[in-house]
Amino acid sequence: MRRAGRGARGGGRGESAEFDPSDIFAALNQAKVAYLVIGGIAVVMYGIRRTTGDIDLCVQLTVDNLDRLAAALKQIGFVPRIPAAISGLADANTRRLWTRQRSMKVYSFIEPHATFPRNVDVMANPPRNFNALYRRRTTVRLRGVSVPLIPVRELAKMKRRAGRPQDLQDVQDLRLLGRIP
Repeated sequence: MRRAGRGARGGGRGESAEFDPSDIFAALNQAKVAYLVIGGIAVVMYGIRRTTGDIDLCVQLTVDNLDRLAAALKQIGFVPRIPAAISGLADANTRRLWTRQRSMKVYSFIEPHATFPRNVDVMANPPRNFNALYRRRTTVRLRGVSVPLIPVRELAKMKRRAGRPQDLQDVQDLRLLGRIP
């Protein structure tokens, strides 16, 4: 992953745009957001070579944490995709309305003014044991930035439950690399 300035994700014809989320992680860390990286980017950070175009996060669902997350992302140019505050996820009734009646799986932020906009997707229904998972997190470095990853076994469980072909391939690749038994 090549370092690219905010909003600059590649240039003219023939140049490849590489996905670099290090500025996002740095902003979340500076804001003291309790989060875990999940999804394709976590698979990549566990050593599997594959492409991904977004960042999937599992976060602690408290109003303070969600407000810090939204402020950190706003500071680096991200905006919510929907006209509702992410802090609504902290309320069980609101979360139930969003996830069951509106089929929300993630609360998304987009970088609207970038040449190649990036997405940050926050799980609307993260595992109930977030604090336990957070204590067991794996921390890796990306361009000098600490990145908290969901424990690899939990990542594999999530991917098996999702059951999509790419998720099942990720589990197989993690197994072949020796990351999971």
